[in-house]
Amino acid sequence: MKSVHYTIIAALMVFVSSFLYAASDDLQTKKLTHDRVTCFPVPADNINYIFMQSIGNDTSIVIGDFTGVDKMIVMITDKNNDNTIDSVVEYYPLTKDLRKKKVSQSRFFTKDIAKLKKDIIEGTVYRGNYTDDMKSLKILEKILADADSNTVYPDVYGFNVKLFEVDERKKNSALFTYGKNSSGYYLQFQTVYYRKDYKTEKKPLLKYSVFCKDSNDPVVKETVEKLFKVRQPSASYSKGVKETK
Repeated sequence: MKSVHYTIIAALMVFVSSFLYAASDDLQTKKLTHDRVTCFPVPADNINYIFMQSIGNDTSIVIGDFTGVDKMIVMITDKNNDNTIDSVVEYYPLTKDLRKKKVSQSRFFTKDIAKLKKDIIEGTVYRGNYTDDMKSLKILEKILADADSNTVYPDVYGFNVKLFEVDERKKNSALFTYGKNSSGYYLQFQTVYYRKDYKTEKKPLLKYSVFCKDSNDPVVKETVEKLFKVRQPSASYSKGVKETK
């Protein structure tokens, strides 16, 4: 009878884990608002996360800072894509306290939002800061440089790129998408799983480190245009015939 109970509990844990993973995906791909900062997850192991979203003229950065005494979730917003901070919101999940501020006490906060955007895209911010091992720009650039037709899939306006482990070609550990269409630039970095050691796989709490679509953000534009110098898509939108603002 005990084995049945353990089986049911294990099944429930898998179900809940899958539900939370799907919910966080939805949270990352829909346009962020201040009230949605309260919906971001609080990890049981206090691991930190940092996520950038850029949709249209709005760019937001969400910071889950849980290793300090005051555990907080911070949302920084650049509303006009001019690399200036328009608002800062701090949410303290233990007390349910939501505060609007000019600056944040999080150790990850900086007034130089352009640099913070670049650090997230390049993956610098994930090194040595007790976060999930998010796959970022440096890995994407390496895949493109290797020119493996089995991992790089062109579409009309850009590219979809898959990262596989050396000894595991049946499943991809990360997905990258970038390009430009008539609505703006898109840039998306998704980590499916990473290895804690040679035999242990782990899914990140938030699968996207970067989710940008129809974006006019200058840092996103600079990144995509740099990637186009390595590989150019076929559509005229991406060749500069029809420019976005």
